[in-house]
Amino acid sequence: MHSNQLENCVLCGRLYLKSYTDFCLDCYKEIEADFKKVDAFIKDEANREATLEELSEATEVSEKRIADFIREGRIYGEDFPNLGYPCAHCGTVIKRQVLCDSCYDQFSEEVNRTLKRDQLADEIRKPQQRAGKYWQVKQDK
Repeated sequence: MHSNQLENCVLCGRLYLKSYTDFCLDCYKEIEADFKKVDAFIKDEANREATLEELSEATEVSEKRIADFIREGRIYGEDFPNLGYPCAHCGTVIKRQVLCDSCYDQFSEEVNRTLKRDQLADEIRKPQQRAGKYWQVKQDK
């Protein structure tokens, strides 16, 4: 039998029994109400071209929360041509992930370079294996 754990709500800090979300019941209800407002607004054909800022202003839901809905897949950003959120590094408007492709590639290259450098440093620090006496005797002949 699975027992729930006592956790603090990510948004308000109140204690709650964690079962499926990181939020207490009140915050969860607020998030769901915000999602319904956003979803109803963008389902209207006249609003399909709205940007993140326009959507936030019209629904009074924060841009961060709307971006979270897109990032979580609750709103499929690809269906809305102007709806996206800023890359966490450079600010370019994106529709999925946290980083745009160019920032992701740049960070990947840096990580790979660092890993290779660390691997080389580890190999240099390793003590060289000494040849056995048999090999030394063979070499001397």
